[in-house]
Amino acid sequence: MHEFTSLFAISAIALIAPLIAHLIPRHVIPEVVLLVAAGMVAGPHMLGIIEMSESMTLLSELGLAFLFLLAGYEIDIQEIKGTRARTALLAWILTIVLAFLAVKIMPFTTIDSVEGIAIAIALSATALGTLIPILKERGLMKTNVGYAVIAHGTLGEIGPVLAMALLLSVRSPIETVLVLVLFIAISIIIALVPRQARRFGARFLHFIHMKAETTAQTTMRLTVAVLVGLVALASIVQLDVVLGAFAAGFIMRTALPSGREELEEKLDGLAYGFMIPLFFVTSGAGIDPQAVIKYPAGLLGVVALMMAVRAIPVYASTFISPSHHSYTARERVTIALYSTTSLPIIIAVTHVATSAEAMAADTASILVAAGALSVLLMPLLAAITGAAIEAHPIEFALTHLRSRHRVSRPAQISKSRAKKVRSTRARKESQSSASSGNSLKTSTGKRKTPKTSNTQTAFNTGLGTSKIRKANRPKDKR
Repeated sequence: MHEFTSLFAISAIALIAPLIAHLIPRHVIPEVVLLVAAGMVAGPHMLGIIEMSESMTLLSELGLAFLFLLAGYEIDIQEIKGTRARTALLAWILTIVLAFLAVKIMPFTTIDSVEGIAIAIALSATALGTLIPILKERGLMKTNVGYAVIAHGTLGEIGPVLAMALLLSVRSPIETVLVLVLFIAISIIIALVPRQARRFGARFLHFIHMKAETTAQTTMRLTVAVLVGLVALASIVQLDVVLGAFAAGFIMRTALPSGREELEEKLDGLAYGFMIPLFFVTSGAGIDPQAVIKYPAGLLGVVALMMAVRAIPVYASTFISPSHHSYTARERVTIALYSTTSLPIIIAVTHVATSAEAMAADTASILVAAGALSVLLMPLLAAITGAAIEAHPIEFALTHLRSRHRVSRPAQISKSRAKKVRSTRARKESQSSASSGNSLKTSTGKRKTPKTSNTQTAFNTGLGTSKIRKANRPKDKR
């Protein structure tokens, strides 16, 4: 009975949160922050309306799985292969190195403990699934800033997910690597099935698409089956749920590289309509506000470490990215701030550490609260830098004009070369026509007079018909 009460409270919070977020001027507070904060207030540490039973924990993990399913589905495979992704990979490697160095100087943990490794992974993450709705709302998806943030967000989720599988496993390193390779191989095989099915299973695919809009909802059922199957496989081989869900989203993107609008709308309705809000509310319910109030310096310290460990490498990477000529100083800061936003990975990694009884509840509460604070602060600061860009239109216009000139310079050179070729060709044609006209001249420079018949000469001199006949009459031999 109390579980349904908790579920109703979560549903009510999920309904009210977007309304409040919409009423706030300029939407400065994201909906995720309101969900986490409301869950903390309604949770067992304050009002006690929401109770975290085994059923609620299962639903919360399923919501986490849907969140990372959509995060994996948002990844563009071509972006991973490009130069921008390699730059983001270098930034993440530098981030994880700085994170471990930061953990090493912490007095309450060690670098080789589960708690220290979990903190380092949490500091290196980027919340791509949380950032994409914000980027869409602000119209940044198809801009250089949006492309850079998506690249850093992609590596900021893939890297921590793999790091969790490798570093937080209960097995030996060799066994962990073998299990991870086996899991990746199975995921690749599943991803290749739709391609082979296009060749040999046309009837089956036709049935799937035909029943997709009926009560059978075959595409949704197939997606959920792949998601739950990979999550179950990850659980069986003692990997984290996040890895299975992320692999399921990646498989969906491989099977549907151009996307499928009907399926995406249904997934968004199920995920963002219920499962993902439930995950954030229950995550907030796990925060102990007493721990946050007791150690406010720890909360601010974690946020400062996130900016130092994650924002600085991302900012530095913008100077070596393919579009570094087109970035202004404020755009570089904007990219770095967006890339420092992190919450889902923090929740997942603290859940793993606390389940292994390797992290104190107070430390987990501070980390999750810091992640929620990053979701509030980083997009807000990024919006301020974006407003600063609009406040300096002359500098902004000059910078983009220079970058556009750099980009269009090869095209200008090719156009000038084509113009020279056309002018040279026209000059040669005029010279050839002039030489053909002058070919009728003699070697002394006088024009040759072509031989004409008597009839033509008579017409040219104005002779009449009689004179023409007389001129053409043969002469008398006498």
